[in-house]
Amino acid sequence: MKINAVAFLILFSFLIFTKGAYSQNFDVYHNLNDVLNVASENKIKVKEWRIYYRTIMENVEDDDLNRMVTTIKSDDSFTWSEEGNDIHHKTIKGVKETNQEEILFTFSVIKNGKLSDVSLSYQVTGDNRLGLNKIKDLYIPVQFKKVNPYITVVGKKGAQKLNQLEGNLLDSFSASYVEGVSERDFISVSALSSKFDERIQTKTGKSFNVQIGLRKSKSNDVQITMGTPIITTEY
Repeated sequence: MKINAVAFLILFSFLIFTKGAYSQNFDVYHNLNDVLNVASENKIKVKEWRIYYRTIMENVEDDDLNRMVTTIKSDDSFTWSEEGNDIHHKTIKGVKETNQEEILFTFSVIKNGKLSDVSLSYQVTGDNRLGLNKIKDLYIPVQFKKVNPYITVVGKKGAQKLNQLEGNLLDSFSASYVEGVSERDFISVSALSSKFDERIQTKTGKSFNVQIGLRKSKSNDVQITMGTPIITTEY
């Protein structure tokens, strides 16, 4: 999703300076809950779950960019760091950890002549210590509320035939196979599930909203990555 710099400044200022500017997103809760339930049904030990938002602003003027950076770094609930430089590419990262999850705010700037292209992302990461019922307590900054999130769950399972596990997961997702890659120790699948509303089109025009990656380890355990509408990590 793309937004202009002025709208972003208004939204971000509201986020930083207005008490209670975080807002629950119940679709996120239900979607993550559904993916975690699929893991539970298939006896997958969850290692990590991740909710990821991203928005892009193009051709931002320096004055607006400087105001954004100042506003972002004024939130002292995050620990901020910077990499790169103002000439080519700079990344500003903010990290906030609780006893339940880690939140990563990333502000990446690429110079485009006298203007800049800006990418803003917000990522919440948790592990299997967080009970399913507590996921409803997650709060998302208001400027991401209209941005579709990406949900990824990573886990592992004892030895099982990959094609059998693939079929079981598709059944649990109430999903139909769309396309994929199958190798001896690796399967990657894109599928269409009735559980989720958002859809993405393949290059051939087919719709999907679930991705599953299965990789057999040397010990014959299966490393499992599941995501909706797409997986946002390497697998």
